[in-house]
Amino acid sequence: MKRVLVVGAGIHGLVTAVREHIKKNQVFIVEKRKRIGGRGTSEESFGHQLEHGPHLLLKGGVLHRMVKKVSKIKPSLMPLRPNKIRIIGHGMLLPLNSPKKMLNLKMEKDPVRERAMRLISGWGQDIPERRRALLKGRLCVVGEGWSGLIGRLASTLEEVGVPIQTGVKITDRYEGGVITSKGLKIEADEVHMCDGSPVGKPVKVATLDVVLDNKPLKGLHGIIKEDVAILDLAAIHPKKAPGMSHFSCISLSGGIPAIEALLDERVSGWRSHIITKRENKSITLTDSRGKLSDGVI
Repeated sequence: MKRVLVVGAGIHGLVTAVREHIKKNQVFIVEKRKRIGGRGTSEESFGHQLEHGPHLLLKGGVLHRMVKKVSKIKPSLMPLRPNKIRIIGHGMLLPLNSPKKMLNLKMEKDPVRERAMRLISGWGQDIPERRRALLKGRLCVVGEGWSGLIGRLASTLEEVGVPIQTGVKITDRYEGGVITSKGLKIEADEVHMCDGSPVGKPVKVATLDVVLDNKPLKGLHGIIKEDVAILDLAAIHPKKAPGMSHFSCISLSGGIPAIEALLDERVSGWRSHIITKRENKSITLTDSRGKLSDGVI
């Protein structure tokens, strides 16, 4: 049995801890923030859970399999449907009613839809597995949210006696462990750094989550224009803001103004229907590895 320290209590850190526990090691976790979850945290506002932009879980992927393995209750998943996503000026992302457009898409002769597929499936990252999953209905919205998955992993670790200490910042490492910002030494045979530090250059995006008291997209799962995507989580999953709209938006380069411009264009008067909102002007999506939250493990 080895003493294993996991630094960071986000998705990567929690799954790493579960795996080390399965190997019969003595595991403990430290997290510099007061809350665990990293970019998988949510914020409750007016009865709604707002996250850091859109999250789509790869059904059958690494994270999904891990959560199913450790939790007695399966996560509630509903798939994003590409035939219900409109590309402004070009029609549906998956043009089922147009054999010619479908053929062009299959033959990779439709650059507009190819770019839109990449935007929705990997938030601009080229991840073939997620592109295939989008077309097969395996990219899903989680009913209890990303924070619900975090909660399941954390509860499992608590049940098996793996401690999670928050508010502990690691400033240095040595051969036998790490040193905290308060000068305390934590000894370990093995240290896993899962603190979200980017490898190479980080990829930054802007996100906006907003709940409206109406349903202006009328059943559409989302809209796309250039490198801005707006998904209506309430149209995808019935647990998300029933009878309302929960827009989860991402902009790869234009920032919050690009998201608001698309909302102004396609959802006239949306500002007067806001119940609550949360925005990130700049948040790390990924790094030089090009993987997303449920694929970094």
